[in-house]
Amino acid sequence: MTEIQLQTSAVTWLWNTYPATRRLFFHIPNGGSRNAVEGMQLKASGVVAGIPDCILIHLGLAYGFEFKTLTGTVSPEQAKVHQVWQQDGTPVYIIRTLEEFQKAIISILGQPITTQLGKEVAA
Repeated sequence: MTEIQLQTSAVTWLWNTYPATRRLFFHIPNGGSRNAVEGMQLKASGVVAGIPDCILIHLGLAYGFEFKTLTGTVSPEQAKVHQVWQQDGTPVYIIRTLEEFQKAIISILGQPITTQLGKEVAA
């Protein structure tokens, strides 16, 4: 599974299981190739290399989520950002499977409530 496939599966599960997170869990598209001028403009406007793939805001706190394949590695820029965030008290999760993502989310948001129809509804 690619990183984007994992991230897409995670977002789909999260938004279906915890619908209230649809404006609280988001991706900042930092990646991709840019020409030199566009790169300078983005950097000047606040784009920072190494920011986690997705961010969750919950009860006034931020949580970072970095999606990686089973063999993917964190870049030096990502490692620096993760260290700074963690020193500031902001957790960053390295996610390699959907199950890891689900466990992390449940640890933050709590167990979803299961309805009589078997569908999960966020508490």
